[in-house]
Amino acid sequence: MRDLRSKLKEKRLMLNQDEIRDASSKITNLLWGMPELSRSRRLAVYMAVNGEIDCNWLTQDAWLRKYAVFAPVLRGRRLKFAPLKQDSQLQANRYGIFEPECTPQQLVRPNDLDVVIVPLLAFDSHGNRLGMGAGYYDRSFSFLRARNKWFHPKLIGVAYEFQRVRRIKLQPWDVPLNVVVTELKVDRFR
Repeated sequence: MRDLRSKLKEKRLMLNQDEIRDASSKITNLLWGMPELSRSRRLAVYMAVNGEIDCNWLTQDAWLRKYAVFAPVLRGRRLKFAPLKQDSQLQANRYGIFEPECTPQQLVRPNDLDVVIVPLLAFDSHGNRLGMGAGYYDRSFSFLRARNKWFHPKLIGVAYEFQRVRRIKLQPWDVPLNVVVTELKVDRFR
């Protein structure tokens, strides 16, 4: 997995701003056509780094549509979600990823969200995701492994088509995605 992570990180870093913008715009358009988004009100996005799909277009549209938008913040070994508004002050966390500044009372738990847009390095045809390796999303959304009890939030991965791989070996702690959207298509898994 280490070799795959390195290869895909490098390929993503080689993308130019036009390629990132084009793919991000196409993915945003596909996302707004999905019932998961049209039926939700509480949307979590991530703050893109190192060539990841940029959620900025999705965030701007969500604000116009009066969605409550949230972004992840690190709290211990898990993620909580802070309100993300147009005037939010951002600060870099220990990984250099921006987070909205907020008070503890403003934080939202993962199970209070409707849809979470999830970053990834690779995905397969079963909705398995390879992340950066720190496990924050898997730990934070571990309650979703009991899907017969938890139906929200829907986890939607966004990726470039080149991030599709044949198979990712699933670990017991991994939380699969419901959907992955690339610049070319929407893949549904559960």
